[in-house]
Amino acid sequence: MPEIRFDLGQYYSMKAVFEEVLGRDSFAKVKDCGSLKAWQSESVRLLKAISLAITATVHVHDEEWMTEIQGHVQHGISCIEASPEIDELFSTLAATLARITFLQIGFIPIGHRSIDRASLTPNLWKLDLVRSVQYVQNDEQRKTQRQLMTRRNGPQ
Repeated sequence: MPEIRFDLGQYYSMKAVFEEVLGRDSFAKVKDCGSLKAWQSESVRLLKAISLAITATVHVHDEEWMTEIQGHVQHGISCIEASPEIDELFSTLAATLARITFLQIGFIPIGHRSIDRASLTPNLWKLDLVRSVQYVQNDEQRKTQRQLMTRRNGPQ
C-alpha cells in the first residue's frame, strides 16, 4: 500500500492535471502531501468537471449514451469517495476515465471478455457499430484554436 508522502514529485502528473484543469487551488490542496480526503475531493471534482463538460459540449447524442456516461461518472465518484487508500482511488479514477474514453469513441467493447487476449488490430477496435462520432470545426473554432495554441506555445 503506497503512502502519500511530503513529496511534490509523488503523483506529479495527476497534480499537474488538477492544476491545468481545475486551477491552482486544486493543485495546492494535493501539492506536497495532501490527505487522502483532499485527493478524493479533487478527483471527484475532476469527474464532475468532465461530466459537466460532456453535458455542455456534446449537443447531439442518444439518451442511452448520456445515461451510460453519467452512470460511469456517478459510480466512479461513489468508489473514489469510498476509497480507503490512494492506490484504490487511482485505480477507480483510471477505470472510470477509460470507460468514458471508450464511450466517447462509440462504446465499451465488453465482448472482449470472452477472448483470451484482444489483439490490437484496427478491425477489432472499430467502435462505430453502435454510434458514430464526428468532430467538426467551423472557421470561428479554428480561429479560437490558433489563438489558444499561440497563447500556450507563444508566438512562433
